[in-house]
Amino acid sequence: MLAMQYGFDLPDDFDMDTLRRRIPEIGGRFDALPHLHLKAFLLAGRTATAPNRYAPFYLWDDPAGAAGFVTSPDFAAVQARYGRPLVHGWNPIAHLQGPAAGQVPRFATQYFENLPDTTDLVQRAADERDAAAELASAPVVHSVFAGLDAQGWQVNRTVLWQGPPPASAAGRVFELLYLSAPRGVRSSGTGDAART
Repeated sequence: MLAMQYGFDLPDDFDMDTLRRRIPEIGGRFDALPHLHLKAFLLAGRTATAPNRYAPFYLWDDPAGAAGFVTSPDFAAVQARYGRPLVHGWNPIAHLQGPAAGQVPRFATQYFENLPDTTDLVQRAADERDAAAELASAPVVHSVFAGLDAQGWQVNRTVLWQGPPPASAAGRVFELLYLSAPRGVRSSGTGDAART
């Protein structure tokens, strides 16, 4: 498994509703990507400390799927629309389903932390597995991914939530506008139902 993400910061006056309308229309195109475990279309509005952001998050069952996607016409269309993004990747430390795994998630939180050279990686990985297990026990959690970028030495903790995350949740909160998940629950594209 491999996690992959790219994102785009959007101007303060960008009409976010255009993406809220567009994403459910195009989301189904990604439901059958080879080797895709899931793709979460994430959108966050501007805050006092962060700009508007569109940031698709992918989990691939096989890294070959990621390579195939970034060299595909679909990714070329992303580049044509927004410019070529930096594509980040994380190897899994933990990936757990929560009690809401059978429901369509509507929100996500993402927490990133850069690790100093003095980090005990054995202990940190154990801590991330423990944190993932604790998060995955919450009733509204769909799934939890914790991963490590061993080039940039960064930890990524991404949680998909069926309902609004608690105020105590670490990281930035995103709307999850469509979920492509070939082997599980995914968005219907209408926001009303799920299909498996």
